[in-house]
Amino acid sequence: MKIAFRCDASETIGTGHVMRCLTLARAARTLGHQVFFFVSDIDAVLEQRIAANGIRIIKLPDHTHDVRNMPPTIEEEYEPYEQKIEAGYFLNAAAYYQPDWIVVDHYAYGDFWVSDVKRAGYPVLLIEDWPHRTVSADLLLDPRPGAVASDYEEYIGSEKVLSGSDFNLIREEFFAEPCSSARKVQRVLLNLGGYDHRGLSADILNQLAKESLFREMSFTVLLSQSSPAFTKIQSNEYPFSVHLFDRCDDMAELYRSHDVCIGASGGSLWERVAMRLPTALVIVADNQKPQASYAEDNGLVKVVADYSGTAGSFDVSAFRSFVESDEVRQSMQDHSSDLLRGSGSERVIKAMGNTKLEGLTLRSAIMSDMRDFYGWQKQPGARRFFRNPDLPRWTKHNSWYLGVLSDPSVSMYIVLFNGEKAGYVRVDGVVSSSVGVSLGSSEVSILISRNFRGRKLAVNALKALMSRYPETRFCADVAPGNFASRRVFKRAGFRKTGTRRYEY
Repeated sequence: MKIAFRCDASETIGTGHVMRCLTLARAARTLGHQVFFFVSDIDAVLEQRIAANGIRIIKLPDHTHDVRNMPPTIEEEYEPYEQKIEAGYFLNAAAYYQPDWIVVDHYAYGDFWVSDVKRAGYPVLLIEDWPHRTVSADLLLDPRPGAVASDYEEYIGSEKVLSGSDFNLIREEFFAEPCSSARKVQRVLLNLGGYDHRGLSADILNQLAKESLFREMSFTVLLSQSSPAFTKIQSNEYPFSVHLFDRCDDMAELYRSHDVCIGASGGSLWERVAMRLPTALVIVADNQKPQASYAEDNGLVKVVADYSGTAGSFDVSAFRSFVESDEVRQSMQDHSSDLLRGSGSERVIKAMGNTKLEGLTLRSAIMSDMRDFYGWQKQPGARRFFRNPDLPRWTKHNSWYLGVLSDPSVSMYIVLFNGEKAGYVRVDGVVSSSVGVSLGSSEVSILISRNFRGRKLAVNALKALMSRYPETRFCADVAPGNFASRRVFKRAGFRKTGTRRYEY
């Protein structure tokens, strides 16, 4: 499979969406699939991290620079017209890579974005961690331990939901060697996510500085330089040791080198659970509350702060009791070992490959489709209006098929209906650059198996193709007397411009 990931990272929305997608992409590559990242907002460090995994990154335009005075908030979904603009940007660029699945992890993209992408014949997997909206995705993934399909019963069919520990998106290195137990806390890691755009880390250190108990401890702070807390911590003097870092290339080793963590309730929560690192949890957004409650109720963490609203403070007494009780911390480690036993990323990829898709979808033709192409052309009347109506021998068909698959100027798509092969669409002279710029017209032809006729698949497949290449001009050569094809192309929006020529 070819899998396209659509995600972003910024000071406002954090790095979690990109990191989840990267974990899934790495698993896909391990299983032999191709992956691509489509982004409009990402910093240089994350971009380098993705590229270091051998993954191509495609930059998309960002409409928010033109129509918004500021970027969206963490949980804000774009307006419908904005989602459609963004879907157009994505479709125009994605067509060049011919992905078979689209994975989207983005709060700003709701059902308007998903519907436009599905209209182009792409199956969509939506990653969520917060049941709150109706979606028409083919699969919905909630990788949070404790999440269940019934959480989404108001929004999508339960048979389309992958949820819970079995489908977690935690990298394998976090399961390799767990943290050891510490009877006395000496080394504390403070990490509130990729950016901490509100500067809460400085506030927490200021609160801890008032307590004499913590003065013999050493604090490691992992924090982006773009956070307002970075310069405050850098210039401040504390009664305890503070080591400030703006990046880390080995989070598993960083966790292992500390006794406890003061950490946010985002995706990194489950990394620390997998590593069995006792955590004093800080809630920084409303959508983190459900998993924070689940983690605390199951003895995995201790919540010490809730900054999800405009007000909030760090509960120093709760942190003190957490630090002073080695029994509480040991219990956390014991419960953590029972919950997570390995990454679920490969299980997600396999579920995508095994999903029987509903309705019409398009996917790139592959070697194993060769006999289907030949079988369709052997059906009575199938080649009647071809430029060469004679059925070729198998050996010649084999050579032709191999040549077409290797020709960069030709795209061949299998038309699927409810997961079954129903025919194909061929495009000659397709978009010829990675940013989706079309040069001239592309010629399209289509053949639907007799077994699937009467379901408007030809018309809908052509419409999906037009949506897939929103900036491309298409033409078709329709032979005189081929009334069925003439009706199909007209219903798909083509207009006659010559004796045999139809254009879109």
